[in-house]
Amino acid sequence: MKIKDLTTPQLIVDKEKLIKNIEEVSNFSKIYKKSLRPMIKTHKSIEIAKMQKSFGISGIQCAKLSEAEIFSQEFDDIFISSEIVDEEKLRRAKNLNRKIKKLILSVDSIEGIRKIKDIFYDEKVYLRIEINSGHNRCGVKPEDVLFLYNEIKNYENLIFEGIFTHGGHVYNSKSKEERERASFEEGESLLKAKRILEESGGKCEVVSVGSTPTLFISGKMDGITEIRPGNYVFYDLKQVFLGVQKIDRCALFVLSQVISKPDSKRAFIDAGAKVFGLDYLNIDDEKIYGYILEHPNAKLYSLSEEHGWLKIDEKININIGDKIKIIPVHSCIVMSNFDYFYMVQKDDVLDKYKVDARGKFE
Repeated sequence: MKIKDLTTPQLIVDKEKLIKNIEEVSNFSKIYKKSLRPMIKTHKSIEIAKMQKSFGISGIQCAKLSEAEIFSQEFDDIFISSEIVDEEKLRRAKNLNRKIKKLILSVDSIEGIRKIKDIFYDEKVYLRIEINSGHNRCGVKPEDVLFLYNEIKNYENLIFEGIFTHGGHVYNSKSKEERERASFEEGESLLKAKRILEESGGKCEVVSVGSTPTLFISGKMDGITEIRPGNYVFYDLKQVFLGVQKIDRCALFVLSQVISKPDSKRAFIDAGAKVFGLDYLNIDDEKIYGYILEHPNAKLYSLSEEHGWLKIDEKININIGDKIKIIPVHSCIVMSNFDYFYMVQKDDVLDKYKVDARGKFE
């Protein structure tokens, strides 16, 4: 089957680019002697995770418990990076802990530590402390790490493994310089927390950064032991905008069809907000929701639920019935909106794969 034979909208992944992206970061981790634990919420696909595994990874990171339950079919070293404080979920995590070789949970509060301690009263589980490196989401300031570390050490069933962060504030960067600054902040915050622990006699074996835009900077820093990028398998328009990667390395596309062309300045496609989400880039004071591969000068400038709105002109030869490939602004969101994706090579469809952890948000 050819790509042009697919009905639309569909999600397609370029196999050659996917493998190149996976291999590059695998090689990076080996050169700089860092453990690679990819975040799988970007692709939510066991098939793609197996590709990552074939190039060498230490384990995987899941955002949520329900993702981890799905991926435990294939992986036995799993880190869940969102804090779990619900008792029912912790009992499920305990069941997962018994199934796999190593489960790591995240904590950023005394309450969270004690809840895990109570549920896991009769077995051991690994914990990582989340550090706030500037994103101001979850996590404690580096100077507060000792407070949580000392609490963990009170309980024999809790094994302190290390510290981690997500430098998500890098996505607010407006320039290469801002991205570099956020990347150094990510790494330096962790290294500060590590120093505080070690100066007090504590051991901190894992010092883990996690963000694709910061990867190639914080991931090189001495003292960082692990990298946890997710978006790198696909990249997207945001990564290109931030200067992380060039557009020809983006591996995920939405295949959509032009279904209406009311006049010479507008066209409409059959993929809208339910496909792309609502992430956008502001370029020249205009919202952009994706990059059209066949027509770089056309602009996907607005979305309704089922339609994408294109701004065109007379020079752009786009017609009703045309099928076009669009690089989304945020590949993680788009992947989560589909039940399956097609693996392609050039114009050929190679296979169809399930998005295994779609809808797993618990």
